[in-house]
Amino acid sequence: MKTAFRKLIVALVFVASFAANASDGLDLKVNEKQNLIVEVKGIEQGAILSILGENEEIVFKDRLSNDDSYSKIFDFNSLEDGRYTLVLDKEFSISTSIISKNGEILSIDKNAYRFDFKPLYRISGDIVSICLANPEENKVEIEIFDKFGVPVGKLKTKDLVVKRKLDFSNVPAGSYIVKIKTKTNTFSKSVNVG
Repeated sequence: MKTAFRKLIVALVFVASFAANASDGLDLKVNEKQNLIVEVKGIEQGAILSILGENEEIVFKDRLSNDDSYSKIFDFNSLEDGRYTLVLDKEFSISTSIISKNGEILSIDKNAYRFDFKPLYRISGDIVSICLANPEENKVEIEIFDKFGVPVGKLKTKDLVVKRKLDFSNVPAGSYIVKIKTKTNTFSKSVNVG
């Protein structure tokens, strides 16, 4: 009982630390010249900032360095009308914002902002441990596929903190894909066991 309580406290601290950083340091503004001004504070080495068009095509992509801040002005004048998605992909999270262009009007849809946690993985022999914060307690589906894409396992949960140990000791050694579907994202990780 004491161990379970200790694990619960660690999980809650884990979620609280992520929630404290949930603002992700991203600040978006639009000026009168149809420019999107992007500022990121507290940059994480290797974070990727990208803007995607309506068909998921990459309009802009930049890997952020380990500076204190990042600032860039994007000119939307030459872009077609439509919805664009700005994505800030960090080590433990992904945040997305929607920017709409309609003629001379460029706007940021504040209600469409999304912040999602990424799963954490730890591989130890034949055990793959997964941890994922799920603060809204949405359905999370974990699927495991062999190297040929054949499903070998599946589970669903709505836990606040998804913590699972996947035991691969009863399957042949090799490469597997762990696919985690949340309400808004799908994450895939290739693991080698055995």
